[in-house]
Amino acid sequence: MPHKKWEYILYSFYDRTGIETHLEQMAAKGWMLEKMGRTFWTYRRMEPKAMHFSVIYFAPASEFDCAPGEEQQTFQDYCAQAGWTLAASWSQMLIFASDAEAPTPIETDAAVQVDAVHQAMKKNFLLSYGILLALSLFQLMRNLPDLWCHPTDTLSNPGALNSLALWPLLVLFCATEIASYFLWRRKAMRIADAEGRFTPTQGHRRLRLTYELVTTACLIALLFSMSTQISLLLVGVLVVLIALQGLLAGLRHLMRRIGWTTEVNRLVTQILSFLVAFAVIGGVYWGAFRLIWDTPWRETYTWQGGKYDVDPIDLPLTLEDLTGETYEHVSRDLIETQTFFLSRQSCREVVGQPQKQITLTCTVTDIRRPWLRDTVVRDYLENTGDTFTIPSRQIKFTIDWDWVPEEAPDTWVADAAYRKYYVEKENGHRNPVNTYLLFYGDRVVELTLPEEPTDAQRTMVGERLGVHT
Repeated sequence: MPHKKWEYILYSFYDRTGIETHLEQMAAKGWMLEKMGRTFWTYRRMEPKAMHFSVIYFAPASEFDCAPGEEQQTFQDYCAQAGWTLAASWSQMLIFASDAEAPTPIETDAAVQVDAVHQAMKKNFLLSYGILLALSLFQLMRNLPDLWCHPTDTLSNPGALNSLALWPLLVLFCATEIASYFLWRRKAMRIADAEGRFTPTQGHRRLRLTYELVTTACLIALLFSMSTQISLLLVGVLVVLIALQGLLAGLRHLMRRIGWTTEVNRLVTQILSFLVAFAVIGGVYWGAFRLIWDTPWRETYTWQGGKYDVDPIDLPLTLEDLTGETYEHVSRDLIETQTFFLSRQSCREVVGQPQKQITLTCTVTDIRRPWLRDTVVRDYLENTGDTFTIPSRQIKFTIDWDWVPEEAPDTWVADAAYRKYYVEKENGHRNPVNTYLLFYGDRVVELTLPEEPTDAQRTMVGERLGVHT
């Protein structure tokens, strides 16, 4: 039979009533609170019995304190004389326990109790929740225009789609926590002044549990929708992040045991937290760059300044398919993503030839939900402008282009076919380029070739890409 138990905590910091009730229920089951943390509480086994708990908010306390200050120690001694024993503490929250049938209340002035809760909330949580709410709103407002302007890119990107699912819920969670606290405080202050009693608190465990479950589901969905290499990178980052957070917690505990001052403990923790965040973010960018550009799991060689594959991967369409020629120096890339709405293959092939390279790029988007087809088609046909920025020169410019229907889409074996034309702003003249947009049922293909294809090559494209596999 285990003698220890760990519990993931979903209570709001100010939910004094909920915490006291929960601890009394745990004691009745034979579990006594032993240690508190930000997310986990530790219990030890004991004989089941009825106990009373009192949550006290002591504003001068801090999670960086190596030992209770003189004022806090005096307060704890006072509580001990009244029959209350300190069970555990974290930050400004002190939890006292008593097995007396009717223990003397530690605090009797309701107004003082409400003020103590508010001072602790100001010091520890209101600012962090406010910052998190502002950042969540910023990210939501930043991502929503992409969904509105370019829905296909967003709906085929697991990362962007999961972000859009999480940010609104995080906004709701933070806003609910902040708003419900201030509504409770206003009511509690009024009742304390009028009736002299403390107003019970009420947290939002179900909302927080929903957020945690949705976050976990989105993370799992993201891992399964990305390539194996990217998924391994994300898992590695998560493992490293958890390990570093555990290391930080261990260092804080060690510094408290050594007896470092609160100020030194806080400063060292803040510096280390910044370094950890910097290392994790830098590691993510470095890993993503390596996976996308260097592809370390592929064996390559260099020829005439270009990097080529020793064993090129297969692509849905290659230049060899179109021309019938065999190329010696080839580099190929394939990025596959999939969401509930769309799946996409982004292909690129570079063939090295003396003094030049020729390139084929192809994006194949499959519409997994038929009711999205009109939206996807409209997105492809109406978003006809590319904006570029040169940060070093602070220059931002837009290139306009149009999709012009092909005269004979049947040669592509397609429902519809378009060719891209760039528009000159000075005279409105349109210049054709070898980029084509092809529609095959619920599949959309955007293809860029090194030169204009022949009718036979158009038919080859339709045969290769126009059939769902």
